[in-house]
Amino acid sequence: MNGNQKSYTGRAPVKFGMFSARLGVLLLLLATARAEEILGYTEPFKTINMSSAEQGVIAEMLVEEGAAVKKTQVVARLDTATLLAELDIATAEAKLQATRLKRLEELSSANRSTPEELDRARTDLTIKEAQKRKIEAQIEVRTLRSPVDGVVTEIKRDPSEAVSAANPHVMTVVQVDKLIVNLFLPPSRATCFKAGASTNLQLLDEKATTPATVEFVSPVTDSASGTVRVKFVIQNADGAHRSGGRCTLAESVDEGKDASRGTAKR
Repeated sequence: MNGNQKSYTGRAPVKFGMFSARLGVLLLLLATARAEEILGYTEPFKTINMSSAEQGVIAEMLVEEGAAVKKTQVVARLDTATLLAELDIATAEAKLQATRLKRLEELSSANRSTPEELDRARTDLTIKEAQKRKIEAQIEVRTLRSPVDGVVTEIKRDPSEAVSAANPHVMTVVQVDKLIVNLFLPPSRATCFKAGASTNLQLLDEKATTPATVEFVSPVTDSASGTVRVKFVIQNADGAHRSGGRCTLAESVDEGKDASRGTAKR
């Protein structure tokens, strides 16, 4: 009995030691996996803080937050009442000058006007038409149009509020029919990707995998982190994916394998 006890107590430290060693290896593997985890976030393809090039007062705000807008769609206007009046005057003057030129051309055919008078009339008409175009351009500058197909996420000014040179921000529009993901990879993994290549990304919050295209691989390794920025683009025309979700590579890319070709380097 004593012999059995001695034998049992003699083996227990061996089993416990093996268990501790395996547990240590498992913890080390988990710690390594977490350290190597690559995490990024989906972002709008473009985030545009729309500003006015001119100072003035908001006359019309034609959209609300959350509104879907099309490229070149008018979303807001500054007060242009004075410019519209000037445009009416310039239009009338250009029309009058065109009529005068026509009469001089008729008189010229009967030798009743001089070439100098015709040249002067043509020049005056050119000037009036240029003045008209200038005013139209000034009105257009005070008209805010969406530069992309997107969604209005923030409105900073209401009608009757002023837009100044110090604070010209009127609204924010984001383009989300495509999403971008920036992942910071070790150089050995970043070299596996080439611009234009296709891969899969895992959307962690949605628990889904989606195809993506490599748009850019930075030629510079960040000295502080020792990583390389790789930019991916996800097509999102149907709006299935939300911006701001966590994202990572769907599967690890073997080192020494070119993701753009899918063949191992030799």
